[in-house]
Formats: sequence, C-alpha cells, structure tokens
Amino acid sequence: MGAPSRVEAFENLDFDSADADAFSPDEGLAATVCRWISQWIVVGLVVMMGAEMLVRSAFGWSIQFSNEVGGYALVAIAFLSLGSGQLMHAYHRVHFVENRLSPAGRARLRLGFDLAALGVALVLFGEFARFEWITWKSEDVAATSLMTPLWVPRLAMPVGALVLTWALLRTVAADWRRLRAVSGNKDV
Repeated sequence: MGAPSRVEAFENLDFDSADADAFSPDEGLAATVCRWISQWIVVGLVVMMGAEMLVRSAFGWSIQFSNEVGGYALVAIAFLSLGSGQLMHAYHRVHFVENRLSPAGRARLRLGFDLAALGVALVLFGEFARFEWITWKSEDVAATSLMTPLWVPRLAMPVGALVLTWALLRTVAADWRRLRAVSGNKDV
C-alpha cells in the first residue's frame, strides 16, 4: 500500500477543532458575514500594499492614504472576526487542565469561562457603542488628507463586539445543553 495521493490526503484532513462537538453551534449568518467582510478586507489590504510597493519602486512616490486606510482595515479585521473565531473554535483552550477533569467538570469549566467571556463582551459592546455614539455626535474627522469621519472606521468595534456577544450567547446555550447531557439531569 503506497502513500496516499494529494487528493486523498486533503480529503482526510480534519478541519474540525478538538473543541467542537455535537452541542457546538454552527457559525451562523452574522459571524459568517463578518468573516467574509474581514477576508475581503485582507484581500484589499494586499492589493493596496502591492500598489503602494509598485508606485514607490517604479515612480518614487506614495499613495498618501495607504497608512490611514490600512490602519482602519486592521481594526475592522480584528473586531469583525471575533464572533467567527469563537464559533469556529479558533481560540486556545487549556487542554492539560481540561483533560484532568471529568466530562461534567469540563462542561462546567466551559460554561463558567464562556459566561465570564460573555460578561466581558457585553461590557465591551456597551462601551464601544457609547464611544461610537459620542464620536458620531461630535462629528470628529481624521486630521489627514482624507478627513474620514471617525465614526466610520470605529463602527467595526461595536459591530464586532455585538457579533461576539451573539456568538457567546449561542455558545453558552450550547454549554448548558452539554452540561445537562453530561450530567444526565435535566435540572442542572
């Protein structure tokens, strides 16, 4: 029996995280849309950086707004990808602690951690929404040649925090169902 072909090797890859199980929620529409937006922003950044390198090396001048737009893009990528990362199990877990616990202990640990994370996400969403409202009301603009209204790039922060909050609510519900199933008791 020879080595598997590239196609067979690709088909046998496990794309699911060890943290995923039957109780884990799917990615959902909001997280998927934000992930796709983030991916297209990355593509846009690569194109913009390539254009910047081309005009700098070929013509000796710069696209003046590339640093500003690149900074806005990085903020958008960071915040809009949070919910998708949560639902796709992209974040680290401390498995050497979890592996020492019983299934019920692991379920309780996940529920406790995700409840704490949900609390933080709710506070962040509230503060980002407040910050966005203050920015919009003050009509602040960037002190650059684009004079971007600052509420536009900052909008990614409350939107990303809201999608993360929704993802964590769905994760906590899944954690609760997991705990009930592991405990064998409907009144946990």
